[in-house]
Amino acid sequence: MKTPRAPWLTVLPGVVAVYGVLAAASLLLGAEHVSLAQAWTDWRAGLSLADSPDLSILVQQRLPRTLAALIAGAGLALAGCSFQALLRNPLATPYTLGVASWASLGAWAATVLIYGYGYPFWIFGLPTVELAAFLFAAANVTVIYLLAIGKARMAPTVLLLAGVTMGMIANSGILFMRYLADPERLVVMDRWLMGGVDVLGFGPVAGLLAGVIPCSILLLLQSPKFDQLGFGEELAAGRGVNVRQLQIVTFFTGSLMTAIIVAKVGPIGFVGLIVPHAVRGVVGSRHRLLMPLSLLAGGAFLCLCDIVARRVLPGETPIGIITTLIGGPFFIYLLVRRRFTDWQT
Repeated sequence: MKTPRAPWLTVLPGVVAVYGVLAAASLLLGAEHVSLAQAWTDWRAGLSLADSPDLSILVQQRLPRTLAALIAGAGLALAGCSFQALLRNPLATPYTLGVASWASLGAWAATVLIYGYGYPFWIFGLPTVELAAFLFAAANVTVIYLLAIGKARMAPTVLLLAGVTMGMIANSGILFMRYLADPERLVVMDRWLMGGVDVLGFGPVAGLLAGVIPCSILLLLQSPKFDQLGFGEELAAGRGVNVRQLQIVTFFTGSLMTAIIVAKVGPIGFVGLIVPHAVRGVVGSRHRLLMPLSLLAGGAFLCLCDIVARRVLPGETPIGIITTLIGGPFFIYLLVRRRFTDWQT
């Protein structure tokens, strides 16, 4: 296993500087010009949001959107890094394993049931859409988990193919939900499937924080175990790692976090795939360093993509399209330049 190539004290200041630049750019750029100086003056003067257009746009639109991008990107990158470490496969992410597709199917199904058949918005005090997204994602990851540890245990590559197949089944389910949806709802959900962090207010941000923070902490606590797992399951178990428990925690925590993110901002691909590889190329494969930096880099990457999404077309390009256009060529570059020796046994 490779050793870190750059210590925290070298990397962290650069990450903080990038975050500051991206956050400022995200607050300033958009369809409407916003003056931070005027917004600050209006806030100091005690003006309400209704009386200050600059302050209203900044507080109700730009700031929640920036925070949503940072949080969602961080969660997706950390989940991808964790799945890659657990399965020792450079292509393993909640998206390639079908988790995001099944979470999308759950959200679609709940939306159709709510608006088409009068089902309640809340069940047991939980939002129906988010609850359905998690339950469908949990069902998918349960199947993947059983395939990973069952008697006919699959190799990581075959397991990945099983995940892709599960994702295709979920996509068929989404097509069926589209067939059942009314035309007006169909347009809204199709736009949602393209992904977007253009949230209004801090409600969605609070929901993301409530889900991503505890899941991220739980996954980050597993980083020393992932370092041991890199030497093989038997050796890790000999060093005191409960491999079965690590599998359960990673599978279901990563899936829960992905489901929450998908329910709030839609499916946004490639973040969990390319960000950990890009960070690994800088700091090496020690997960105590790789995982927290992947979390930070994922937020920065999605925030950058959101900024690009606002400037590509006169209107606004869905962020899922931007992450694919950036992530696809970049990942091909990684495939050409690197051999992914970390996963060779």
